[in-house]
Amino acid sequence: MEVVKMSSIKLRDLLRDTYNGRIVLPDFQRSFVWYPEDVRELLVSVFGGYFIGSMLFLESTREEAPFALRLIEGVEKVNPEARIQYSVRILLDGQQRTTALFYAFHAPNIPLSNRKYPHKFYVDIKKALAEEWEDAIIGVSIADRRRLAEIRRNRYMVPLTDFTDLEALVSRFEGDPNIPVTRLIKLYNDVMEYEIHVITLPSETSLDKIVETFERLNKTGMPLSTFDLATARLYKYGINLRSLHKEAQERYEFAKILPPELILKVIALIRGKEPRRKNLLELDHNNFYEEWERACRALELAYRRMTDIKNGYGILDFKKWAPYSTLIVPLAAMLDYLHSNKKESPENYTKIDAFYWTAVFTNKYDHAVDSQSFSDFNDFILWVEEGIAPEFIEKFDPETVDLDVSSVASAIFKGVLSLIVLKGALDFKTGQPPQFELYRNKIQVDHIFPRSLYNEDRVANRTIITTNQSKSNKKPSEYFKERIQELGEESVLNILATHLIPPEALEALLKNDLETFMELRKRAIIDEIKRRVGVGV
Repeated sequence: MEVVKMSSIKLRDLLRDTYNGRIVLPDFQRSFVWYPEDVRELLVSVFGGYFIGSMLFLESTREEAPFALRLIEGVEKVNPEARIQYSVRILLDGQQRTTALFYAFHAPNIPLSNRKYPHKFYVDIKKALAEEWEDAIIGVSIADRRRLAEIRRNRYMVPLTDFTDLEALVSRFEGDPNIPVTRLIKLYNDVMEYEIHVITLPSETSLDKIVETFERLNKTGMPLSTFDLATARLYKYGINLRSLHKEAQERYEFAKILPPELILKVIALIRGKEPRRKNLLELDHNNFYEEWERACRALELAYRRMTDIKNGYGILDFKKWAPYSTLIVPLAAMLDYLHSNKKESPENYTKIDAFYWTAVFTNKYDHAVDSQSFSDFNDFILWVEEGIAPEFIEKFDPETVDLDVSSVASAIFKGVLSLIVLKGALDFKTGQPPQFELYRNKIQVDHIFPRSLYNEDRVANRTIITTNQSKSNKKPSEYFKERIQELGEESVLNILATHLIPPEALEALLKNDLETFMELRKRAIIDEIKRRVGVGV
């Protein structure tokens, strides 16, 4: 049974174990990123006896550690002989604080974040004894010669690298009436025996439990991702996930905007596993390179299919307009299955289309995404191999789709916008195709009946326009009468059709009849959903 231990570690022991390689980092941890003031403020808290938060350790051995390990940043600079010990305490949460303390008390010759030169930290003993903590701790760049000269002239300024030697510290101020020896020793002990709260996980703790514990502790810091843990675990087998991801970003569009964890999820599906965190952390290293590349190719195909505004799924901007970004995982696995098993055919691609649009308009991926992906992928295979359509597709009734949604964040809302993009969304004023490529970042979701006049936000009163179009706040009767005079009624009807507005709705527009317009538009949208789903309905 995994038993979490609560305890504490003294600052002197933290510094010692870091120096000798007993406290180490998993390879997934990011580099030290604190600024000089961050380090100084932490030191103020330690000297003042304030709480600096908890640290999370995993007990293990060098050989049995679930991750590749490395020394704390700066250790090798001050201790070239340092090696990772056999028995280790793997620091999962507390890296920045530990590295900052080690940096301050050992002064490795490395610059802090966004600085050209290293910093050194000092304590003004006189002010520290007066408990003037904010003024007692000073950090200065080694390039600041003037400030360093001032510090050297102040005999009460002690480098923190010297503070750890009690005998030398006492000797330095021996006979000084301003520095009572007993109080100096107490200051030293208070700092070096400062206790930091520690949570320790036993060596048998599962990776899944490690992530969950970390996330519960680290609500405000940088989240520990599944990809981070997988990176560290696979590194032991010579697989560098960060390098693979960087290469993928250079080669594939999807990898530039989507989290790398999705690649692991597709690999899991390809291997017949549910893409939940536990399974991702246990991915076998055998054949990993081949399946990584296979998953990347599949995700790129899925991404292109979803963002194809003519023959795909009409998503103009994946981050902003994808009904469910997570749908790309089962979609990629399905595309890979057809290719790998030589099942590519118009009929089977139509099945993928039916899956996609049904999932969007049933809000299927609002929750339990990983189990949904696994279930849907297996149902798709059964559909391809045995002709048994998934129950959720067979039972899907487009008439029940909620077209009263008004939130642009809704999957149904975004799905309708995608349908409009696929229809063409011609410019109301000119009748020309919209310049989506030129104005992709400036797409507007406009009201057909102006919101300022009708206060109607539901999706049936919305459409896509680009910034070179403007209806201002004219009533539909006025605006579309102008369009008919300029372009002719037939052209206006053709333009409306590309916005999923049926011919009979023109009369409602010219009469400013919002209620009738909404019903006719909903009917047109439902008919388009039926057409897109096709199979199984």
